Amino acid sequence: AGSTVIHLAAYGNHYHQKESSLIIQSNITTLWNLLEAFVRSKAIKFYNISTSSVTLPVQTLYSASKLFGEALANSYEDDRIVNVRPYSVYGPGEAAHRFIPTIIRCLKTGEQMSIDCDAVHDWIYVDDFVQAMFNGHTDIGSGMQVTNLGIVNALELISGKKLSYVQIKLRNYDCDKWVCHIGVPGRKLFDGLKQTYEHLT
Repeated sequence: AGSTVIHLAAYGNHYHQKESSLIIQSNITTLWNLLEAFVRSKAIKFYNISTSSVTLPVQTLYSASKLFGEALANSYEDDRIVNVRPYSVYGPGEAAHRFIPTIIRCLKTGEQMSIDCDAVHDWIYVDDFVQAMFNGHTDIGSGMQVTNLGIVNALELISGKKLSYVQIKLRNYDCDKWVCHIGVPGRKLFDGLKQTYEHLT
């Protein structure tokens, strides 16, 4: 009673998660089971964490399943159920194989990595994302679009090291505009990257 449910579980958003059946099971079936249990409970809030990928012009099975999940949540017509679309959340605790932790590791070790320098994201620090969600925001990003090369340049400045990398092409679902329409309050990207760098090193 009086509890809040935050549904963060998902499958298909990491490059190695490619099993179609698990995408459907995790992002739709499991969500439905949780929603059914929630509406029978006395819990006060259900946050369904979706993805900003649902706004892209080219959909993947993962993003399409998350968009279906949003529609599923809305179908209950229950004001306690809220869909939240995070943009690119980063910071301490992020999976080691993700973009920013990989850059930091390669800066530290001298490894070479592959980068699409021109791909863009709207980065939001994890603490700022959580605060914005509890403050009632549903589309959560900084409102500032940054290229991957911009992230590399900032982390090179923070670390005092140069990254060894080779450039690759865009993923088929990337586009040249991927940014939250209205940014939420939060720390500057450079400050968040510095905190992340210090945490990981």
